[in-house]
This record gives sequence, structure tokens and C-alpha cells, in this order.
Amino acid sequence: MLNRSFKRTTLTTLLGFVTAGLMVASLSVHSQTASDSSKADAKSSQMSNKSGAASSGASGASDSSGSGAKVSSADRNMMRSIAQTNLAEIAMGKLALSKSQNDDVKTFAQKMIDDHTTALNDLQQLAQSKGVTLPTTPDEKHQAAAKKLGALSGAKFDTAYKTQAGVKDHREAHNMLQRAATKAKDPDLKAYITKTSAAVDTHLQTAQQMKGGNKSTSMGSSSGIASKSGSGVNSGSGSNAKSGGSSGTGSGK
Repeated sequence: MLNRSFKRTTLTTLLGFVTAGLMVASLSVHSQTASDSSKADAKSSQMSNKSGAASSGASGASDSSGSGAKVSSADRNMMRSIAQTNLAEIAMGKLALSKSQNDDVKTFAQKMIDDHTTALNDLQQLAQSKGVTLPTTPDEKHQAAAKKLGALSGAKFDTAYKTQAGVKDHREAHNMLQRAATKAKDPDLKAYITKTSAAVDTHLQTAQQMKGGNKSTSMGSSSGIASKSGSGVNSGSGSNAKSGGSSGTGSGK
């Protein structure tokens, strides 16, 4: 009886050890599996983050390069040159408002401020949509001209303003826009140039008439608006018609 009882106790003890061993082994396997799974998840997440960052970086680079490549470098330069013209006319107009005592000059100056501000705002919207940065202040050339003009006063100032900002600058703007119209590639820029050219030609006619030269017909060959205005002026005066026929320098320059 004692021997049988001893065997039973020994067998029970062995079974207990085996069971405990199996439980430990099971927990170890489960722990290892969980650890491997966690590492796999972490690795997958890390790879996903790297992939996302790379994709984001590529997208950002694409956006950055894409915005600057929307128009050609030649078109970008045209837009910046036109912006400088607008900025200069606005600055000159403000100077004339503060210095001139002539009503005609002040009326013309205010018109220049209004029209060129509108033209500049339209150009800024166009430039922004094309990824182009425009200047915000006149360049050194125009600043020097404004400084020289600002040193004058009275009738000398009025004459210089009408000659420089009125006639000379608008003739140069007209010629620049004519060249740009033939060279521009971007359709939106071409449409802007067409619209702006009409206003610039009208400004030039007004400046020429204000200056006293009655040379508006000199623009007839290059502007439909100028032609209509020129014919109107000529029909009112035979001497004006003769003047218009002999002043071809305006459009030739």
C-alpha cells in the first residue's frame, strides 16, 4: 500500500512539472510571437512613414518646380518689365499730384495713378497664377528719373512731367508692348498685353495733346484706338491733319 501510494504521489508530481513546463513554453512562444509581431508592425509603420515623407518631398519639389515652369523665362521677364512701367507711372503720377499747380497736369496724373494701378493689380494676379514674382518698387533707372523730376517746380516741373512721364515713357511702353505682343508665348499674358496696349496708346495720345504737339495721329498705324482718335482730331482742323501727316517719328521710334 505504501509503495503504491508513493508511486501515485511521484506520478502526480511529475505531471505537475510537465504541465508547468508546457505552460512556461507556451507563454514563451506567445511572448516571442507578440514581440515579432510588434517588431513587424513597427518596421511596417517606419517604412510607411519613410514612403510618405518621400512622396511628400517629391510632391513638394514638383509643386515648387512646377510653379516656376508655368511660363517661359522670356515671358517672366516681360511681365517684370511691364510691372516696372506701371510702378514708374504710379510714382510719377503721385509726384505730379503733390507738386503741380496745373489742373490739366493733375487730372492726367490722377488718371495715370488709377489706370496703372488697375493694370498692375491685374498683372499681379496673372503673375501669381503663373508662379512669377514681380518687383514692388521702381528700379534704379526710374528712381533716378523721379528724383530728377522732383527737383523741379512750377512750370518747369509741369513741362518735364508731360515730356517724360507723359510722352517719352508712354512711347517707350507702347514700343515694349508691341514687341511683347509678338514674342509672348503664354496666352493669358498675350491677352493682358492686348488689353494694356489700348490703355497705353490712349495715355500717349492724351499726353501728346496736353503737351501741345497734337501728335496723336502718329500712333494711327499701330493702334486702332489711336487711329480713331487721330481721325477725330484731324477732322476738326486742317492744320492738325498736316501735322499728323508729317509726324511719323512717334510710331517709328
